[in-house]
Amino acid sequence: MINNLPTDIAVFSTMRENDYIYVDKTQQIYNLIQPGKKYFLSRPRRFGKSLLINTMKELFEGNKKLFKDLYIYDKWDWNKIYPVLKIDMSGLDVKNPEIFNISLNDLINGIAEDNSIKLISKGLKTKFGELIKKISEKHDQKVVILIDEYDFPIIDNMNDIKTAEENRTILSEFYQVLKKSEDYIQFLFLTGVSKFSKTTIFSKLNNLTDLTIDSRYSTICGYTQEELNSYFNKYILELGDKKGDSYDETLNNIKNCYDGYSWDGENFLYNPNSILKTLDQKKYGNFWFESGTPTFLLDLIKRDNVDISSFLNLDASFNGEFPTFQLDNIDLKTVLLQTGYLTIKEHIENKYDEYILDIPNNEVKKSLFSYLIGMYTNNMPGEIGPLARKFLDALINHDDKKASQILDTLLGKIPYQVQMKNWKYYHSIFPTWFYMMGLETVAEESNSQGQIDAVLKYKNIDIITEIKYSQTKSIKTMLNEANKQIYKKRYYQTYQDKNPIILAIAIQDDEKAKEIECQIHSLNELKEKYE
Repeated sequence: MINNLPTDIAVFSTMRENDYIYVDKTQQIYNLIQPGKKYFLSRPRRFGKSLLINTMKELFEGNKKLFKDLYIYDKWDWNKIYPVLKIDMSGLDVKNPEIFNISLNDLINGIAEDNSIKLISKGLKTKFGELIKKISEKHDQKVVILIDEYDFPIIDNMNDIKTAEENRTILSEFYQVLKKSEDYIQFLFLTGVSKFSKTTIFSKLNNLTDLTIDSRYSTICGYTQEELNSYFNKYILELGDKKGDSYDETLNNIKNCYDGYSWDGENFLYNPNSILKTLDQKKYGNFWFESGTPTFLLDLIKRDNVDISSFLNLDASFNGEFPTFQLDNIDLKTVLLQTGYLTIKEHIENKYDEYILDIPNNEVKKSLFSYLIGMYTNNMPGEIGPLARKFLDALINHDDKKASQILDTLLGKIPYQVQMKNWKYYHSIFPTWFYMMGLETVAEESNSQGQIDAVLKYKNIDIITEIKYSQTKSIKTMLNEANKQIYKKRYYQTYQDKNPIILAIAIQDDEKAKEIECQIHSLNELKEKYE
């Protein structure tokens, strides 16, 4: 029987009772669960954390029939049933600390009512501790506590640091109860996007084992290549049929778009949200970016005026434990790693235990760069991709006029008052935009006589690029300088056997107007002009 795609479904019982595909993660769950253990797992949004929590809930509650034919079915002791306290922080009202406190109180009161328990305590912290104790005593069994999106009240308010800090204080006191209630807890599991530094929430939960970069559980969320092939074979064939591609070509396309997430540098994963929507809609889209992107990250990049070229050829790393998050000193690379825009590409087991980071895949690259370029050029992100494809066509066809028109469309909307008024501003935009076109971009390549602004590679074509910016020189003068510099300094020397395309871009930008133009030449044309 061919099961259905569980698009946007994170309820284990719904999946198992209605013939949806469930990628079996119960072997890792079985290996993970031990009495008295307390764990934390960080993964980006829309990566399967809620389904993992929900699966654990059904397991501890002894719903054996849901696990038929899964790894854990004949290994679990179904005679032991535990009371489960499941809390989803993303379901609470968190925009105001006072309302958040009330919402959390209402949640505790609701759980107590569901268990026919009367609580005497009035304060949130004491009430939570009383709830855990009384549930344990009522069932004569220790309590399993599962907390999903434990950091949501903070992350959802990153644009308002004061609210985020006040919510953090509430959570810190709330989670402190878990440590003091150890005698009543059988198993504790928290998930979230971020891991806060030990001076905040985790100082109250310093007995948690962090599984985030533990290689034993690196594939507990997300789909491996083997799982993709095994569970989704029928849907991969259907996608290939629609696109006119073979099975292997379809797998390769899926891999290029969506593979590449890793938390150990060895096992690489697909984001479930992107895979399910791609196979369901039978198209390649930027699904995760649209639904999994926290707005505070994009606002942070915009607020700090981040140089977007820094996202290319990243050379980022960290040592030891998964890096922590600090509200009062936000490190962009840490935020990018925790939110899924960076991932661990390599683990170097030296004395520093180093992890090398990079952007995981083309979906993330293209989506992020499209947004950033749109933000810096005042274009809608959806306009950037089509412009990029048209510009590439103009380059290949040596169409100066068309290419110049597209550059003007791209950059013409930049408000004068926000321009940095220097070459570096455009130097950041162009390599990133070229990268979006599918061009391998080598920025600032040096030879014996100078430094090339960028060499672009597309299939068997090399494009040597020089960008000129001035507030005083004319477009004509700058284009001539750019072409002459490329030829006289022999920037083409390494590429001359393949007759490269020569691209000169000039931006004349003064207080009255901005003018943009480019020229596209062959190497022979430059020889004729400057010999």
